[in-house]
Amino acid sequence: MIKILVPVDFSETSEKALSYACQMFGSSPIEVTLLHIFGTHSTALMMKSIDSVLIKDAKEQLATLLDKIKKTAPHVAFKTKIVKSYAVQTIVNYGDSESFDFIVMGTKGAGGLKEVFIGSIAGGVITKTQAPVIVVPSDAKLSRPKHIVFALNDAKLFEKTNLNALRLITMSNESSVTALNVAERKEDEFVSDEIEQSDLKFEVKNIQGSGDINADIHSYLDENKADLLCLIRSKKDFITRIFNNSVTLKQTFSSSIPLLILHENEA
Repeated sequence: MIKILVPVDFSETSEKALSYACQMFGSSPIEVTLLHIFGTHSTALMMKSIDSVLIKDAKEQLATLLDKIKKTAPHVAFKTKIVKSYAVQTIVNYGDSESFDFIVMGTKGAGGLKEVFIGSIAGGVITKTQAPVIVVPSDAKLSRPKHIVFALNDAKLFEKTNLNALRLITMSNESSVTALNVAERKEDEFVSDEIEQSDLKFEVKNIQGSGDINADIHSYLDENKADLLCLIRSKKDFITRIFNNSVTLKQTFSSSIPLLILHENEA
């Protein structure tokens, strides 16, 4: 059974992420844990009574949300957790300690991927967890991931990255996967042999870089109707390379598709 952790704050953004988590594997058996995190700034004397009110309210909202989502996802088993703590560390602790296959999170940073990774809860989780993270922009058009683009600039990363999350997605959706390399020089281009995986089929696509890697990836995603973008958070950090561009991602990287973030294995 595929196990997914979905942090929820009862916003439309987190509800969209929950909907995506429930539909992205079709009718495959999955278990989704809804995690609601709260905190207060009250004095110690007021803390206990306020906490009880917040917990009661959260339970009611979770029940309402579950009643709604179960109508469209009868194949999903649901669990709920309510925790008083700091959001990022709590999500990371649960995601890493309870054998979740994915953490699925919503973000309002759909206008630019930089907002996803810098100064947001999703960004904090991505930099601290080793669990695969799927980030769902608030204006994403939800569809099952039939066409996945895997953007990378180092073929050797495949040997250092756990690709099981990608395998689960492709097997459940019969997805096609394009390994996209933005090559600045001819010698930077990939060949198929460099990224062969026995049970994962990749189409290798080398495109000539324009000097603006954000715009290059964005254009490819848009022109080829991608449903999911996969990135690896590596020690060399391809993601950081994207963000170091002089043109802001908010201007150049506005594709509203979910992101799958994998992590280079720690030595």
